[in-house]
Amino acid sequence: MNNQLVISSFSNDIRNATRLISNPIPKIHANEILVKNKYVGINALYDRELYRGHVPYINITFPYVYGVEAVGEVIEVGRNIKKVKVGHTVSTVKVGTAYQEYQVITEAEYIEIPEATPEYLTLNPTGVSAYLAIKNVAELKPGETIVVSAAAGGLGHILVQLAKQKGCHVVGICGSSQKEALLKSLNACDVILNHKKQNIEAYLNDHYASKINVGFDSVGRHMFDAFLNNLAPLGRLVVSGLATEINEGKFQEITAPRVYESIYWKGASVRCFMNHLYKDQHPEARDFLFNQYQKGLLKVKVDPVKFNGIASIIDASEYLLAGKSCGKVVVKL
Repeated sequence: MNNQLVISSFSNDIRNATRLISNPIPKIHANEILVKNKYVGINALYDRELYRGHVPYINITFPYVYGVEAVGEVIEVGRNIKKVKVGHTVSTVKVGTAYQEYQVITEAEYIEIPEATPEYLTLNPTGVSAYLAIKNVAELKPGETIVVSAAAGGLGHILVQLAKQKGCHVVGICGSSQKEALLKSLNACDVILNHKKQNIEAYLNDHYASKINVGFDSVGRHMFDAFLNNLAPLGRLVVSGLATEINEGKFQEITAPRVYESIYWKGASVRCFMNHLYKDQHPEARDFLFNQYQKGLLKVKVDPVKFNGIASIIDASEYLLAGKSCGKVVVKL
């Protein structure tokens, strides 16, 4: 049987919105591939917007299998499949596919990886996002100063390493002693700040006034403001997530001058990153990241807490949303 975690109704709470179901293992057609998932990656903030019914481009019909990223092994191929063989290991990245034990893909969706491990799950697509965001949106240049919020997360810990490889001055912001230790182990951050111990806005005002070439923020609100206020001339503030807003369940309403009042005279900009808009560059990003990892030039950190089985996806999601994660959160199936 194929055990699946599905959205069965819209709710603000994952335990009310989802349930476990079992269906027969899918039968494949001539142009399809059957994959047994081994690990799935947790995207708790995006998942929550899905089971709240807040993602406008996804038309959910209940029951809806959700989850985006997985790695696994090919266990059956259709008769028209030529390049993919049983036993190959594969990465899959597609909305509405991951949180199940088996899935069917096409050859166009097949992404070969050396091993079906949590590390390769982290590199694709999370590492791919870091690489593409730095290249296309941040347009990070050697020697610049970059400040990264949630720097010890799945995206952040790859991001700070790629920035240091470019010879940049890197400031990583996190929220616990464990996360500080993770960032120190990467040898990528020139400055590590803990927002539970330090006033980030005051620190940046004192030490980085008009010096931030790139602010990379996935938190929002106070962090966004602190980055925005300290952008350098031609600085770029990259928004890759809205964790605080999503956790609150609604966007903060403010009365203030429009954002261009604070950036116009600097020629600075606020930009947003969405991975799927750069799909044509995904192969380039994967090749680079896999090569860096295999050469030992890039460290991949997976959260040490073990989650096992489809049912544990719920616990893993709540764990990540509670801000406890340190590295990429994955579930072993």
